[in-house]
Amino acid sequence: MKLVKYVFSICLIALAVYSCAQDDDNTNFVDDVPAPINVAVNLVVTQDNTGLVTLTPLAQGVTVFNIDFGDGSDAASAVQPGTNVEHVYLEGIYQAEITAIGINGLTTTLSQEVVVSFNAPENLVVTIENDAVVSRQVNVTAFADFALSYEVDFGQAGTDPVMLNIDETISLIYDATGPYTITVTAFSAAIETTTYTEEFVVTEILQPITAAPTPSRPASNVISIYSDAYTPITINEFPTEWSNTGFQEIQIEGNNTINYSNLAFTGIVTDYANPTDLSTMDFVHFDYWTLDASTLSFKIVNTAVDPVQEDIESAGTIAIGEWVSIDIPLDDFDLDRSQITQLLFDTLGNTATVFIDNLYFYIDSPIAPLVPAPTPTIDAANVISIYSDAYTPITINEFPTAWSVTDFQEIQIEGNNTINYSNLAFTGIVTDYDNPTDLTGMNFVHYDYWTPNASTLGIKLVNTSVDPVQEDIESLTSIQLGAWISVDIPLDDFAFDRSGVTQILFDALGNTADLYIDNVYFYN
Repeated sequence: MKLVKYVFSICLIALAVYSCAQDDDNTNFVDDVPAPINVAVNLVVTQDNTGLVTLTPLAQGVTVFNIDFGDGSDAASAVQPGTNVEHVYLEGIYQAEITAIGINGLTTTLSQEVVVSFNAPENLVVTIENDAVVSRQVNVTAFADFALSYEVDFGQAGTDPVMLNIDETISLIYDATGPYTITVTAFSAAIETTTYTEEFVVTEILQPITAAPTPSRPASNVISIYSDAYTPITINEFPTEWSNTGFQEIQIEGNNTINYSNLAFTGIVTDYANPTDLSTMDFVHFDYWTLDASTLSFKIVNTAVDPVQEDIESAGTIAIGEWVSIDIPLDDFDLDRSQITQLLFDTLGNTATVFIDNLYFYIDSPIAPLVPAPTPTIDAANVISIYSDAYTPITINEFPTAWSVTDFQEIQIEGNNTINYSNLAFTGIVTDYDNPTDLTGMNFVHYDYWTPNASTLGIKLVNTSVDPVQEDIESLTSIQLGAWISVDIPLDDFAFDRSGVTQILFDALGNTADLYIDNVYFYN
């Protein structure tokens, strides 16, 4: 099977090369193909005291092999993938070198010890173990003096014996747990072999041995039901008394995890008196691990309305024996999500053992910055500041103006004052009508913005000290969401008299947006 796998890989590479040649005569892409990987060689010696060894080279990304047998004889060159080479050794220990050559000439070389002895294998040591991670997988390793290879009969009906180089590991995933007779036979170049037999019990891994992945979403974007990573909302029943399941909370690598045994369905009640509003959330997330579930679904229930509303969505095709992260769009649930009181896991007519962790609802993209805007570094002597903790501002008469179309509040982010405009259409700042600001000595206007949803944004400067009033607006060509962005616009881009500026406006240019602003200043 291993040999077939490598041959298939080589065919795919050849097909890819051929297809590219048909599409484009430029073959420069070949230069980027890496050297062959996973170079190996299978050794099989005949048990007839002749020293005849069959070498089967293996690799991925290979076009041809060269084999140096390590005994001073002529090397075998241009050995094609999927073929083998026979060589007669005298009794002794040799270092064969297998060089795999890729399509562009890059090579990878493996040094392999070849032991040819006409003595029967001695001091056979066999290790048979259940795998620590993969359920029902048994790993066998064997070593013996004078041996070149060994064969394992795993004792399972329908499974052929497997041969491998001595001191390498052979693995098999059994169809079922239970006792099996495992026979290991070590081979040298002698006619005689050495055999070891053991009655071995194959076991099942009944629960995860590693914790579920740790969530990394900001807590401000999460409504948590169960997770060590977040503080949960009020939970009245977990599980409900009408749940049809066994239940216990266990720890896996110090992480609290729910174990549902014989799960048919199970419920969680948040708070009937204070239903949970999920209307602003985008997804429900949970991690599951199971060995025997064939179906698993998640149900959301609104008992605050009459009649009760509920909907259920499937977790999809079930993966066995590994942690699986599920994210289901809440728009898939056809119900009023503003007053959710019950959550259920359901195996849809089956029963299974299921481990659950990190059950929470979340907003797909951040709605507010978690860190403050970058601290300005320009010398204060070169700055006319409007708003920033880093500088002393000039006189500001209105911030925001009465005619602004936005909700406004000043917040602190890690102790740094920041402006939060919500539902912003446009907003104004008035410096001092009686003492206009002269910006003729300045070169740039700077501000930092953070937005979860803006599509357009402009900044307008206005000179009301002249008649008629002069103004100009400069807009951003693109908006980045969910990060602090520093903007520096040349004041020469504003085509008006900058000697008497009295108003500064942020404008969503016909749209509305939520916007965080900091460090508004002019500088040279």
